[in-house]
Amino acid sequence: MYQTEADLSDDSLRGWVTTMLPGKLNQEDDSNNQRLLNIIGDIFLAHKNDLLNISDQLRLSKAAGQVLTEIAADYGVTRLDDDDDFLRFQVRLQLLKNHSGVTTNDIKKLIATVLSIDPSVFDIDGTDNPEEIEVTNIPFDFNSGDKAEIKRKILTNAIQSMLPPEYLLKDLQYAVTANKPLYVAVHGQAYPQITVKETI
Repeated sequence: MYQTEADLSDDSLRGWVTTMLPGKLNQEDDSNNQRLLNIIGDIFLAHKNDLLNISDQLRLSKAAGQVLTEIAADYGVTRLDDDDDFLRFQVRLQLLKNHSGVTTNDIKKLIATVLSIDPSVFDIDGTDNPEEIEVTNIPFDFNSGDKAEIKRKILTNAIQSMLPPEYLLKDLQYAVTANKPLYVAVHGQAYPQITVKETI
């Protein structure tokens, strides 16, 4: 919700509208004046809530469906499939395309911003070649479906484009996530110990 100096809650706005008449006019609850002001208040609140809902829908993090497709088209991004989260990723990538990082922390921030993840959940490691890096443990939730290979290629190209020109992305490793419980069983067995004594 937006931060305003005035209280924009429905109750406070209705109270403001219903107290607009001068004190000398009839302001009892069952008067025609109050009925008319309540009707005006209903219309006022409906328009206020509609404006807030429209504004909410136009925010990238809240947009979905056709609205998100139109926002993406404004940035020159076309929809691959019905995956709204991946389309948001593509739009964020388009927004940050001209930003490039110099240090590992800059690159981590860019990748985290594009994927909307915490920078501490993945790692950037060097390789034997000083001009190559590996990105490991990326929690890439779009790694499924019939367009998964295209989505992985887009992500790989996106990360490569964020790197300074002299660096190459050697490998991109995804973190494995499971939404189901993981059961682990351990089996142990005890054998009786027999001691044999040798007698002469």
